[in-house]
Amino acid sequence: MRDLIIHHRGGSRNEKALGKLRDLSRKAAAAIDDRNGNSLLSAVDGYGAELFSESGDLKWAQTPISGADFLRLKILRELDALQARLLQLQFEATRNEAARLAVYLRPDRRSSG
Repeated sequence: MRDLIIHHRGGSRNEKALGKLRDLSRKAAAAIDDRNGNSLLSAVDGYGAELFSESGDLKWAQTPISGADFLRLKILRELDALQARLLQLQFEATRNEAARLAVYLRPDRRSSG
Protein backbone atom coordinates (compact mmCIF):
# COMPACT_ATOMS: atom_id res chain seq x y z
CA MET A 1 0.00 0.00 0.00
CA ARG A 2 2.85 2.35 0.81
CA ASP A 3 4.35 1.87 -2.66
CA LEU A 4 0.99 2.55 -4.27
CA ILE A 5 0.60 5.83 -2.40
CA ILE A 6 4.20 6.87 -2.99
CA HIS A 7 4.09 6.13 -6.72
CA HIS A 8 0.61 7.51 -7.53
CA ARG A 9 0.33 11.25 -7.11
CA GLY A 10 -3.45 11.39 -6.81
CA GLY A 11 -5.49 14.52 -7.25
CA SER A 12 -7.44 13.09 -10.18
CA ARG A 13 -9.80 10.23 -10.87
CA ASN A 14 -7.87 6.95 -10.90
CA GLU A 15 -10.14 3.94 -10.59
CA LYS A 16 -7.28 1.51 -11.10
CA ALA A 17 -5.19 2.89 -8.21
CA LEU A 18 -8.25 3.18 -5.96
CA GLY A 19 -9.29 -0.38 -6.78
CA LYS A 20 -5.81 -1.66 -5.99
CA LEU A 21 -5.72 0.27 -2.69
CA ARG A 22 -9.14 -1.08 -1.70
CA ASP A 23 -8.17 -4.62 -2.68
CA LEU A 24 -5.00 -4.46 -0.58
CA SER A 25 -6.92 -2.90 2.30
CA ARG A 26 -9.56 -5.65 2.19
CA LYS A 27 -6.90 -8.34 2.17
CA ALA A 28 -5.08 -6.73 5.09
CA ALA A 29 -8.31 -6.44 7.08
CA ALA A 30 -9.06 -10.11 6.43
CA ALA A 31 -5.58 -11.08 7.61
CA ILE A 32 -5.84 -9.27 10.94
CA ASP A 33 -8.61 -9.63 13.45
CA ASP A 34 -8.15 -6.36 15.27
CA ARG A 35 -10.61 -3.50 15.65
CA ASN A 36 -7.88 -0.84 15.85
CA GLY A 37 -6.12 -2.16 12.76
CA ASN A 38 -9.37 -2.32 10.84
CA SER A 39 -10.17 1.26 11.88
CA LEU A 40 -6.83 2.41 10.47
CA LEU A 41 -7.49 0.52 7.24
CA SER A 42 -10.93 2.12 7.00
CA ALA A 43 -9.32 5.56 7.29
CA VAL A 44 -6.84 4.64 4.54
CA ASP A 45 -9.75 3.59 2.35
CA GLY A 46 -11.62 6.84 2.96
CA TYR A 47 -8.61 9.05 2.33
CA GLY A 48 -7.78 6.99 -0.75
CA ALA A 49 -11.27 7.52 -2.15
CA GLU A 50 -10.75 11.27 -1.94
CA LEU A 51 -7.15 11.13 -3.18
CA PHE A 52 -8.09 9.19 -6.31
CA SER A 53 -11.27 11.12 -7.09
CA GLU A 54 -11.83 13.98 -9.52
CA SER A 55 -11.82 16.72 -6.87
CA GLY A 56 -12.09 15.13 -3.41
CA ASP A 57 -8.59 16.25 -2.56
CA LEU A 58 -9.38 19.96 -2.98
CA LYS A 59 -10.96 20.34 0.46
CA TRP A 60 -7.74 19.04 2.04
CA ALA A 61 -5.51 21.70 0.44
CA GLN A 62 -3.34 23.67 2.84
CA THR A 63 -1.45 26.85 2.01
CA PRO A 64 1.99 25.26 1.46
CA ILE A 65 0.76 21.82 0.33
CA SER A 66 -1.74 20.48 -2.18
CA GLY A 67 -4.73 18.47 -1.05
CA ALA A 68 -3.37 15.39 -2.84
CA ASP A 69 -0.03 15.63 -1.06
CA PHE A 70 -1.78 16.22 2.25
CA LEU A 71 -3.92 13.11 1.74
CA ARG A 72 -0.90 11.05 0.73
CA LEU A 73 0.79 12.08 3.99
CA LYS A 74 -2.36 11.23 5.98
CA ILE A 75 -2.51 7.80 4.37
CA LEU A 76 1.18 7.15 5.01
CA ARG A 77 0.70 8.13 8.66
CA GLU A 78 -2.23 5.72 8.97
CA LEU A 79 -0.12 2.97 7.42
CA ASP A 80 2.70 3.74 9.87
CA ALA A 81 0.20 3.49 12.73
CA LEU A 82 -1.05 0.18 11.31
CA GLN A 83 2.50 -1.16 11.16
CA ALA A 84 3.04 -0.13 14.79
CA ARG A 85 -0.22 -1.85 15.76
CA LEU A 86 0.80 -5.05 13.98
CA LEU A 87 4.14 -5.02 15.79
CA GLN A 88 2.30 -4.56 19.09
CA LEU A 89 0.00 -7.49 18.30
CA GLN A 90 2.99 -9.62 17.32
CA PHE A 91 4.77 -8.74 20.56
CA GLU A 92 1.68 -9.58 22.63
CA ALA A 93 1.24 -12.91 20.85
CA THR A 94 4.91 -13.79 21.38
CA ARG A 95 4.73 -12.81 25.05
CA ASN A 96 1.56 -14.86 25.54
CA GLU A 97 3.11 -17.88 23.84
CA ALA A 98 6.25 -17.55 25.97
CA ALA A 99 4.13 -17.40 29.13
CA ARG A 100 2.17 -20.48 28.00
CA LEU A 101 5.38 -22.38 27.32
CA ALA A 102 6.88 -21.30 30.65
CA VAL A 103 3.92 -22.82 32.46
CA TYR A 104 4.08 -25.98 30.37
CA LEU A 105 7.83 -26.42 30.86
CA ARG A 106 7.90 -25.76 34.61
CA PRO A 107 9.97 -28.47 36.35
CA ASP A 108 7.11 -29.45 38.67
CA ARG A 109 4.79 -29.89 35.70
CA ARG A 110 7.26 -31.99 33.64
CA SER A 111 7.93 -34.48 36.42
CA SER A 112 4.26 -35.16 37.04
CA GLY A 113 3.64 -36.71 33.61
